[in-house]
Amino acid sequence: MLPIAQRIALLELEAHNLLRDSGRLDSGQLKVGAVGPFHVIEMVDSYLQQHPGIDVSIRVGNSAQVLSDLENYVTDIAVLAGRHDDPALCAVRYARHAIILFAHHEHPLANRGSVRLEELQGQRLLQREPGSTTRLVLEQALNAAQVKPRIAMEIGSREALREAVVRGLGLGVVSEAEFIADPNIRTIRIEDDQLYTETYLYCLAERRSSRLISSFFDAALS
Repeated sequence: MLPIAQRIALLELEAHNLLRDSGRLDSGQLKVGAVGPFHVIEMVDSYLQQHPGIDVSIRVGNSAQVLSDLENYVTDIAVLAGRHDDPALCAVRYARHAIILFAHHEHPLANRGSVRLEELQGQRLLQREPGSTTRLVLEQALNAAQVKPRIAMEIGSREALREAVVRGLGLGVVSEAEFIADPNIRTIRIEDDQLYTETYLYCLAERRSSRLISSFFDAALS
């Protein structure tokens, strides 16, 4: 019953706001879920420039949690890496970014602008937790090329992964959009392979016509 009750409450709130504001988007609440700040902040900034009266909140979690929040009406919109094919969801691609390596500046590969995938054979690799889109894309490419790096550590956050690379514990892997520069680390591109992540904007298909949700899609994709 809870998802049904939550849906009813959301519809009631939207009807109330519509009547109160005479059809304009002068007020309201919009809850956005995201796996990180890298795209969602620029989306919200663009949206608030057009609709300053809307109260926007951001809820950050891993991919499974963000998707669960959307499906259970905890959030209105989700910003996720990767496409989830589900008829209950409406998905629109927002951006595509290459997957890159990064290393401590004293690492043997640090001064290489790029490396072949095969050169990762036996290299100490730091990887994200299961469910990470970046990890999944790289694992699929490594398996296809029959390349086996040495997995030095599994790390559950981008921030901790970056700190481990700064301390020279191994090579990190990240979407180019999520890389944060540091004097002690260098980026390394992967040659001859189309490794990338895609960021999608999601909502429940049944709520795509909501004026608040539609207005956010319009602002983010304009």
